[in-house]
Amino acid sequence: MTNNARGRTRRGLAILLTIGLLTTVAGTSTASAATRKACKKGFVRNKAKKCVRKSAATTKKATTAKPVATTAKPATATKGVLKLGQLYSKVTSSGGATLNESFKLAQAWQDDVNSSGGINGYKVQIISKEAPANDTARMVNGMKEVEKAGALAFVASDSPNGLPAMVSYLNDKQIPYIEGTPYADETDFDPMVFPTGASEYAGRYGQVAAARDIGAKKFMNAYCSEVAACAGSVPVTAEAARREGLQHVAQAASAVAVDYTSVCISARNQGVDFFQSNGLTFANVVRDCARQGYHPAYAQGGRADQSVIESAKGEVIAGNLFEPGIWYNGPEVARLRSLLAKTDLSFNSTSTAPTQTSMQGYMSLMMVEAIMKRLTVSNPTRADFLNAMYTIKGETLGGLTFPIDYSVQKPGTGLHAPNDCWVEYIVKDDKFYVMDKSGGASSKLTWICGTGHTYTIKKP
Repeated sequence: MTNNARGRTRRGLAILLTIGLLTTVAGTSTASAATRKACKKGFVRNKAKKCVRKSAATTKKATTAKPVATTAKPATATKGVLKLGQLYSKVTSSGGATLNESFKLAQAWQDDVNSSGGINGYKVQIISKEAPANDTARMVNGMKEVEKAGALAFVASDSPNGLPAMVSYLNDKQIPYIEGTPYADETDFDPMVFPTGASEYAGRYGQVAAARDIGAKKFMNAYCSEVAACAGSVPVTAEAARREGLQHVAQAASAVAVDYTSVCISARNQGVDFFQSNGLTFANVVRDCARQGYHPAYAQGGRADQSVIESAKGEVIAGNLFEPGIWYNGPEVARLRSLLAKTDLSFNSTSTAPTQTSMQGYMSLMMVEAIMKRLTVSNPTRADFLNAMYTIKGETLGGLTFPIDYSVQKPGTGLHAPNDCWVEYIVKDDKFYVMDKSGGASSKLTWICGTGHTYTIKKP
């Protein structure tokens, strides 16, 4: 390259450098001007000094997003529909009308579960059959119809009088009966009967325990002559009285008698200070005893609601139940109250107020939910359902009951679920309260346990 060429090259580079420098200065000047000019609403400058749309990452000031109203779709049940059987009665064992609570509650529960998308991938179908409590043949036929319709289990049923005639079929078909209304000896020993509250033995024993806890000395079991379960309570209350240190007497009478004067006189003359009315017309008992100037403490077997307070006419009321009282309103029963609100049953009306039947049915349905959560297969069989039941151990249904153990009822153990607990109550100022072992009123749900009984699958 000649000297002239080199000179031209140097001059060219100098010109280019000069142009570049001017461009840089101009760019800096332009950028500075742009910085002073605000971006449009909704935009901010990035590191490259360009206006970009705001984002959560570039917004310095914390903001609270406004809630957006959405309608969430329930989860879809993908494992199938569980068919569950129910036997319900519109009449009592003595022929009186019922509120048909079990049926109404089960339907409300079915709708509630399914509208929420099911439980653990399953929806439910209740197959209900009317089975009058005073007609054993219809109870048995109803059971067979429901079983043949494919039910995996019987739930929330209120026809315990039929159990003695039903259990052979239940065992043959291996279909579990998850207790609704109790009051049958089979809850103590039958392999296919699964109690959700007190067993029959514990529930009867608790009658005497409640008398003990209020300081009574002599207990009378006045029982109905029409129903075998009433007479069946006598040996248990007698043994409980012996174990608890009370004197014991028993006397039978008709459930529909118009007058109980003779029973009252007998109790008074024997020095009875705790009168357990099992299956009798309670209002008539209190009336006829008062006419004799006789005022013991009373309990009405299986019932503790406003009608009992009204029938008692101010007399002392204390006793026990196989499950929490329907009047109990703690957090453990919030869902029960919600389900009942979807029926025509109402605590605001004495004619349609729910009874213990509703609580009993509810506990059965809650146990079904606990079992459903343990199922793993799609379209389970009865064997699958039973196997899930046998994994139930320490289940309290959210604090509603004592720890329940069905694992001991698994074939081969020879044992039965030891539901050896009950709830006691007392009336104060015309209101029901849970009663503790000291005889005091409590607002807390309390189960009292311990009879000394051993539960096996051997029929007594």
